[in-house]
Amino acid sequence: MLQVLLLCVGFGWLANISISVYAHRALAHRAVALHPLPAHVFRFLIFLTTGTRVRAWVAVHRKHHAYVDREGDPHSPVVHGIAQIFFAGYRYYFRESTNEATLRRFGHDCPDDWLERGLYEGRSNLGLLLLAAIYVGLLGPGLGLLGFVLQLMWMPLCAGVINGLGHHAGYRNHATRDGSRNVVPLALVIAGEELHNNHHRFPRSAKFSNRWWEFDVGWAVIRALAACGLARELYVYDRKWRPGAPLPAVRPGDAGPLEAAGS
Repeated sequence: MLQVLLLCVGFGWLANISISVYAHRALAHRAVALHPLPAHVFRFLIFLTTGTRVRAWVAVHRKHHAYVDREGDPHSPVVHGIAQIFFAGYRYYFRESTNEATLRRFGHDCPDDWLERGLYEGRSNLGLLLLAAIYVGLLGPGLGLLGFVLQLMWMPLCAGVINGLGHHAGYRNHATRDGSRNVVPLALVIAGEELHNNHHRFPRSAKFSNRWWEFDVGWAVIRALAACGLARELYVYDRKWRPGAPLPAVRPGDAGPLEAAGS
């Protein structure tokens, strides 16, 4: 059983870091430009571990920022209630991810190559079938299928924490014009997304941590990629930043700008 849990946590963390660094920071907010090598690795990991269509994820997330915590927000606990978003938030995401108007308006500047059209988006469920085969191959049919079922629960659980608790419970560094909260200061499990209030204050920042006692593991991954020449065009606190230069100053407590629809 320990093998099942370790494998599930491992694949789940790879899913989180891939979504956070690639789909969220690099695509949705253009806070970092990734070299094709890590970009393709992240694309494959998202396909394998979640079956998520990246363009749909980006579109839903951008719409969330455009209408945050008011009518039109696809998954706000302020609008729909904390219980609905925490326990059934993935249903709200899925419903919006199939909205063609949302995809047309907010799904721009995403990969549209033959690999995306023919496999990652066109046959996205094949990734989960491959993941199931890996589980069964490593653990056998009984434990393998159990691990795969637990794996399917990972992303809905993480989505409930960030989209639900991240707008309901926690602490605030910034008086943003929404209900965003930082869930925990050491953002390790969900790849930095736990620092949700910081992100809503500086949506184009590749670095989600603001205070000295906060840690964003997604930023650590980006810094490592930048040190290897695999990440460039970094933005920190919504300002362009060159690795090696001092980090821009940030004043906790400042209110963030209103985010325009369609951004």
